[in-house]
Parts: sequence; structure tokens; C-alpha cells
Amino acid sequence: EKQGEVSPDEIMESFRPVDIADRELLQQFLTRYPNEASECTFSNLFIWGNGDGIEWAVRDDVLLLHAMVGGVKPCMLMALADHSRIGAALDAAVAAMEERGEPFHMRCLPQWYCRLMEEARPGRFCFEREPHHDDYVYRVEDLINLSGKRYHGKRNHVNRFLQEYGDRYIYEAFTPALAQECMELHMQWYRAHRDTGSPGLREECESVERALFNAGALGLVGGVIRVDGKVQAFSMGESITDQMALIHIEKANAEIPGLYAVINREFLAHSFAAKTFVNREEDMGDEGLRRAKQSYHPARMIEKFGARLV
Repeated sequence: EKQGEVSPDEIMESFRPVDIADRELLQQFLTRYPNEASECTFSNLFIWGNGDGIEWAVRDDVLLLHAMVGGVKPCMLMALADHSRIGAALDAAVAAMEERGEPFHMRCLPQWYCRLMEEARPGRFCFEREPHHDDYVYRVEDLINLSGKRYHGKRNHVNRFLQEYGDRYIYEAFTPALAQECMELHMQWYRAHRDTGSPGLREECESVERALFNAGALGLVGGVIRVDGKVQAFSMGESITDQMALIHIEKANAEIPGLYAVINREFLAHSFAAKTFVNREEDMGDEGLRRAKQSYHPARMIEKFGARLV
């Protein structure tokens, strides 16, 4: 090597933002575990990584993921390695935060990973619930069929939409040619909400843009609804296990009654009808989002935990 050049190994050992070119390498670690949780899919790390300040490094065949919760609180996500080396992965995560002068904290940990931590390093960590990071998991057939009393309100929303727009709407599978129209719809949504004081809306715009314009490279599928020829709703997701789909983004023109319920149902029916479950991610502690997600009656929750040193 020429003097002053940095070797590929040194680059991998230093933390850097998630780039689309990193997908193949990071997938080698992310697919070592049958994980249904939303955080540790490559698409999630890439799409939302800008807002959460997610950076990655590989040290001694361990994938380390560092984040800044709310832009200010440093933490590590799951440290991933071969099953036999989880202890070494945890040691590497602790050392990485010590190097940065940060108190050790891991977040967004599903229960199975907490069990691995306790088995690998008994008594070293204490755990705390993080319900605002819990993933909402639904039965796909429930959200497509909307059967029974508990979905009476949702059926009414869909029927109201169909009565007014039944012959004025079409559903289309997402293609790259639709990315700009979808982004324009999202910017319309952003302009209507930017003065509400909700944090992270600007970062969300960047995340939606990342998903829309990199859908093919990320392996995402999507669907859009046109009303009177104009894109008024879209959704994007992916398959994460044989039985489960994951929805990353869902946006609709809220001024069209029932449209959110319709894009939810149509996208699943067209793209994931063969799946048993769909993960619709967390509510991030937002009360409005919590009510919306609970209104669809999750079949179960994927509980999340934080971890600190004892």
C-alpha cells in the first residue's frame, strides 16, 4: 500500500453511514438469524439510518451498529456474529462505546437476543422494556378481509371510499417510473404537517426518498392508488421470512376518506397474500400512531428491550 492510504480492512473497522453499496456485506450478518424484528433488516438500516444516525463497522467478523436516538442519545443496536461468538460480539460493542467515551447502552433488542446475551455473558447486563419500539404484527388475512365485529369501523371506511371513488380509482404495482409521483404526494403530506411540531419530519422526507428511488436495489415492492388519474396513496415493504412481510412506508391523502384503509388492504392483497403475518413496525411513542396501529388489532407484539452494564 502507498503511504497514507487506508486499507479495506481499516475502512471496515471504522464506523461509517449505511450506503446502498454495503447491502451484500451487511446481509451476510443480518441473515444469520431468523429475525422478525424490523430494526435489523438492511432496508430499514438504509432507509431510516439517516434520521437515527446509524453507522456500521465490522471488527473481527462482528457487525457493530451504532445509532443516535433522537439525534442525541448514543447506543448500539444488536451486535451480530456467528452464533458461537455472540459473547465476543457483545465485548466488541462494549469496547466500541468505551472508545467513543459513551456510556454503554443497547436498544431495540428482541427477547431472543436478550436471552443470547444472558447466556453468553451471565449477569453482565440488565434489561429494561422499551414498549415504544415494540413491533406490531398482524395476520395478513385479517387486514385483507376485515372480517368480524372488531373490523366493523374499517369496513365502513373502505365502503365509504368505494361508494364515492369506486369507479374513479385504480391500483398499480410500484415501478421506478412512479417514484417521483409518490415523492410529490409525500411532500404534499409533509407540507401539511411540518408546522405541527412533530420531530423528525424532515428526516422522514429523506427516508421516504431513499426508499422510493432505491426500491429495486433494496428488494422492496410497493403499490400505489390513483384517484382520478393522480397518485393519492402508496405503500412499500418486503418479505423478511417465509411467513412474514414488513411494511416500511404507507402514505395517503388524508382528505380522501377511507384511503388509508384501502391502500393497506390492497397492497397486502396484491403483494403479500401468501404470507401469514405482516410486521407494521413500531409506534415510536407517538400517541396518534399508537391508536392507529392498535385499531387494526395486532395478533401479537414483538417486544423490545434496552440493555446496560450491571
